[in-house]
Amino acid sequence: MFMLQMLTVIALTLILLASVKGNGVQMQRDVQCCMLYSQGKVRTKDVLRFEVQTEGPDCSIQAIILYTKKAVKCADPRDRKVKRLLRKLIQRQRNKARQTMWILPHDNLPVMSEDEKYNWEVLNKE
Repeated sequence: MFMLQMLTVIALTLILLASVKGNGVQMQRDVQCCMLYSQGKVRTKDVLRFEVQTEGPDCSIQAIILYTKKAVKCADPRDRKVKRLLRKLIQRQRNKARQTMWILPHDNLPVMSEDEKYNWEVLNKE
């Protein structure tokens, strides 16, 4: 789990440092990749999931594909607002993963891990 998170962070860092150009949004139908960047803001709470698009033979630009509640947006990975959005999304994923982490005992009944028990106790002290 930790290794997957670390690889994701490294991949995103490399993509964010890359140089790309373009305006507007367009998705190729047969390949499903961004050809241009979307205009406008995307709120963190509206993003359902995201993907990293790398430049290659089918996709001419590097982009972050944001699947929102209403549309699919293509974001420039170099943009500082996009970087901030990605940090928030990754943190949200980490928090969600911590909340849903379960250990299955021998009788296959879910039980909270020790970390979850501690977090649960801390949260419920208030």
